[in-house]
Amino acid sequence: MTRTVVAWITGVVLFLETFGLVLLCLTLGAVVDNQSMSLAGTDPDAVVTGSYVLAAVAGLFLCACAVVALRCALRRRAPVRTGRVLLIVAAVTHGVLAAVSLALLGPAVFLGLLLVLALLVLILVSPDAAPAGPEVSPSTTP
Repeated sequence: MTRTVVAWITGVVLFLETFGLVLLCLTLGAVVDNQSMSLAGTDPDAVVTGSYVLAAVAGLFLCACAVVALRCALRRRAPVRTGRVLLIVAAVTHGVLAAVSLALLGPAVFLGLLLVLALLVLILVSPDAAPAGPEVSPSTTP
């Protein structure tokens, strides 16, 4: 039961995070393009292209993680090998980003990333629901 609820919440949170991250990357790419900004002498078009590629790759990765979490919620079971690896990579990534964000962005972003990390870990370690088997009464046993 716990895994199902946590998986639903995690799937929704990851979809919201995907939307926010893609929007941020696209906005940063547009700002760099409009201002013709350079990063240590780098061509502005390379920075814009890199921002758009990051938006696509990170968006696909987070969407895949959200789909794995929602599939786990629908099946009421742990994710299989590929899904488990995907969620572990997402958890490690969120942990590293949380550590970096504490120093650079403040405690609010740190706590948000830590919340997503906790949700991912709960999906991975919470036990499956016990299967409903035939009930044996003590009076029928020999």
